[in-house]
Amino acid sequence: MNYETIELKTNRLIIKRGEKEDFLKVYEYDFAYLKNVDGVCKLVKQDKSKIEKLFKGGMKKYYAKIKKAHMFDWIIYFGNIPIGNILTQDESSCDKKIEVTFNSHPSYWGNGYMIEALSGVIEYLYSIGYDNIICKYSDGNIKAKRVLDKLGFKPYEIIKDAWVSENNNKIDDYKVIMTKEDWFSRTGKLIKIKDSL
Repeated sequence: MNYETIELKTNRLIIKRGEKEDFLKVYEYDFAYLKNVDGVCKLVKQDKSKIEKLFKGGMKKYYAKIKKAHMFDWIIYFGNIPIGNILTQDESSCDKKIEVTFNSHPSYWGNGYMIEALSGVIEYLYSIGYDNIICKYSDGNIKAKRVLDKLGFKPYEIIKDAWVSENNNKIDDYKVIMTKEDWFSRTGKLIKIKDSL
């Protein structure tokens, strides 16, 4: 399998490799405070040095590490504006499973961009050989749950007391799954299979 983060296009969006400045714009706010955990959703500026450390050595080196780790990392663009990020991790080749995480800058919430971007990435991941896509959200993260519900993900696993919130509450994480069969029966789209000869 080729783990190159290639460019994808949807009706309104371009999903492709990003530059450091694009990641800094997407992660302007600390997503830990945007999850609505403990009933609080607030805009808190991110410590940019944490993000910049990821790209020490330049973008070519960063994407080489991503590729070597069997991951993909896309920035979502609306026009030329970076509005979100989709990252894959925790590939399992025995059951053709991969985990997808996503974030969107709060200025672009409520426009359906993440559903559109995830749909494009999901179709791409199925087209290159994955059978199962896993996503995760935390208790209280209503926006992420709503996106995954709209896409048709189904319950898969509950991780009790996965982490402790700022107010010392134990927070559960929920994993949801989309199988290739569920996706294509729901969307009615057929996948192109490469010839084996």
